[in-house]
Amino acid sequence: MKTRYLLAIFLFIGLASCKDKMDTGPHVIHYGEDVCERCKMIISDKRFAAQFINQKGESVKFDDVGCMADYLKEGGNRGEKPLTIYVTDFAAGQWLDAGKAFYLLNPELRSPMGYNIAAFGSEDEMNGSTFREGGKEAGGFDTLTK
Repeated sequence: MKTRYLLAIFLFIGLASCKDKMDTGPHVIHYGEDVCERCKMIISDKRFAAQFINQKGESVKFDDVGCMADYLKEGGNRGEKPLTIYVTDFAAGQWLDAGKAFYLLNPELRSPMGYNIAAFGSEDEMNGSTFREGGKEAGGFDTLTK
């Protein structure tokens, strides 16, 4: 009887450990096809794309950093806290953790929805950008969502 009980416990543990792990890394955006969750425009400019991974492991995609910030600010995520939030590095084109990025605001950036915010992987990259002159630091992502 004890053996059956132990066998059942080990079987349950084994099956539970085989469960797929949720992918919280950035998902692929199909530029020219995927649509921004907030404004419903087609995502076409990689330099300003953003996304967050929700509690279900799904990517919620945006065409502009400002669209994502406003979506979160307005409660579009229905109070769910995103698992991870990503923005595109304006200079390198790679995904960045939104909380670690540096943000520059400049009307000359001309982002898809006119928020004109670019994310950079480092302060040096931001300060070295041709858009630094005439632009201003926009603070961290938490500042953008307040």
